[in-house]
Amino acid sequence: MPRESVTSLKQENQALKDQLDALFKEVKSLKDKCKNEGTTQVSGDNSSIKAANVESERSLQFLSDEYDDLTAANSDVLVQLKQITRRLQELSNQVERVSNAIDEFENYSYQYNVKIIGLPGSASESALDTSSLCVNLFRQMGAEVTLQDIDIAHRVLTRRESDGPKPVICKFVRRLAKGKVMEVRKQAAEVNPTSIGLSADTELRRVRIFDYLTPKKQKLLFEAKKLKERDHYRFCWAKNSVIYLKKDEGSRAIKITDVDCLQRLAGNLIS
Repeated sequence: MPRESVTSLKQENQALKDQLDALFKEVKSLKDKCKNEGTTQVSGDNSSIKAANVESERSLQFLSDEYDDLTAANSDVLVQLKQITRRLQELSNQVERVSNAIDEFENYSYQYNVKIIGLPGSASESALDTSSLCVNLFRQMGAEVTLQDIDIAHRVLTRRESDGPKPVICKFVRRLAKGKVMEVRKQAAEVNPTSIGLSADTELRRVRIFDYLTPKKQKLLFEAKKLKERDHYRFCWAKNSVIYLKKDEGSRAIKITDVDCLQRLAGNLIS
């Protein structure tokens, strides 16, 4: 599935979620209104009934019948609202299943990608040029990969031009090829620039290679790093699209799958 199609599907799904949230709020507002009107009607009828007792038994019966009719009408509305709420919940569950399917597809697709930061290039660099540069870098790092192992490599925009060279997103054809690169990724900063076709004065000491995470995983990693600093964890990292926290050298790594995991960790520390 093309990236544009996934993005479009995510936007449409989010729009459906927003509509569902609005409908849930409207239904709740109607329910509250019906309940409030029922309570008000009871209070008002009781006052009227006391007055009617003074006047006549016939007026009392009339007011009682009117109250029963109003109560029955409100009861019917509440039943219908409950039915609508149930149908909305079913639709909400379907939307959530689509969201999960999109997440699964993105997680699978992103497993083939790495992000390279700090790698200089030229302004007129083509996708083929970038792919070739990546292969040269990987081979000099010690990973035996070829151009046929690369699906595509391209530069992405940075927030500020002062952030340095544009990062490279490199997508592999095989996860085995990506694995070879990730095993020696720490060697990237040690590569001689002339060996990969760059000038001798090119700076490569800041080159870093990471797993390229989905937007959802990037946000989760950001939150995990905040928890790391706040609660004094020593390590926080991502490997094969999975995020981990580790208290110190001797402790076990904690897999972070969602925000709930982080909240449970924070809660355990507080308690």
